[in-house]
Amino acid sequence: MEPALPITTIECPYCSEAINAKSKKCRHCGEMIDPQMREMELLKSQRQQSVFMNAGGAAASSSSGAELRKFPHWIHLILVVISGLLWLPGYILMYLFRNRRYYY
Repeated sequence: MEPALPITTIECPYCSEAINAKSKKCRHCGEMIDPQMREMELLKSQRQQSVFMNAGGAAASSSSGAELRKFPHWIHLILVVISGLLWLPGYILMYLFRNRRYYY
């Protein structure tokens, strides 16, 4: 049998537990050890899903560098429901005054 190679360990800078020297993420605390991967995780966590309002469209805002205003999803959903309900009186009136000769 071949002798097992000794595993070199380092101390995690965040939780002070011993981890493999080649590790990119601490298995104890879950923090990224590799600076490049840590930066990628930070960028992922900063990205949020939201609806953006801009008067000039997406192309206009990207070229001018103007800051986009965030518009929360819950307000968007409420406005969609309200605008959908605005059609309801029209549909009721169309039903009431339909041509009964053709439509029962």
